Amino acid sequence: MFRITGKIKEIEDKIEGKKQEGAKLEIVGQKVPVFAAETVELKAGEIKAVNINKICLPKKTVLMPSAYIQHKLGNMVSLGEETPVPFEHERCLEYAIFVAVKEGTIKEGELIGTIVVLHAE
Repeated sequence: MFRITGKIKEIEDKIEGKKQEGAKLEIVGQKVPVFAAETVELKAGEIKAVNINKICLPKKTVLMPSAYIQHKLGNMVSLGEETPVPFEHERCLEYAIFVAVKEGTIKEGELIGTIVVLHAE
């Protein structure tokens, strides 16, 4: 009986030790500006894909678009590429989805948003 109880206690201690370790989270990112590669006319309330200067990302990176509006007409809400590529491969962003809150023109070369690139494993 003692051997079984002792073994169970040993297993419980190992499990408890693993619980206490918990998860470690360290966020280290790189801020990257996003610039329009074309001139685009927008109306208030319009959602439009805007070609951007290509941004290539290393494999295993996660993007966080800034929620802070960085263009007077609206906000960039997401980014993409013509052919989506899995997380495990290098990717190159080619366009941004832009939501206009005012009518006007985004000119080529203007800053339309910022992303934070996080490296993950």
